Amino acid sequence: MQLAPMRYSKIDGTAVAVSVQSAVEAKAAVKELRHKKRELKFLRSALLRRQRAARPKPATRPRGLARRPRSLWRRGLAGAGRMLAWLIELLTVPREERRARDPAEIERELNRIDETLHNIEGCILQLQGKLLTHG
Repeated sequence: MQLAPMRYSKIDGTAVAVSVQSAVEAKAAVKELRHKKRELKFLRSALLRRQRAARPKPATRPRGLARRPRSLWRRGLAGAGRMLAWLIELLTVPREERRARDPAEIERELNRIDETLHNIEGCILQLQGKLLTHG
């Protein structure tokens, strides 16, 4: 997935820096950061889906829990949901990103995205504070 270019902000690793000269640029930078935040949350949800799929499934169910047989209708809906999720991932995630990743690598990437999201939120708060005090 190609992320949108940024004009006023720069993300280096997980550090976020903003360079603005006026209130108009600050407002544009806030919009830019909010958009980047949405992009990162989208990537994070795709990684979480991949992480859940990579987890080993339990071989058997604990004893004593009887399972009610599911109707054909419910089984069909569940299958359709899995098919839709697979299709969305196929269309939105590049081939090299879809390769099997180990759970530790996925966890590191999720932590990096979380830290970046936190830093983006901090920059947004700083910009909004400046806008409140200066204009």
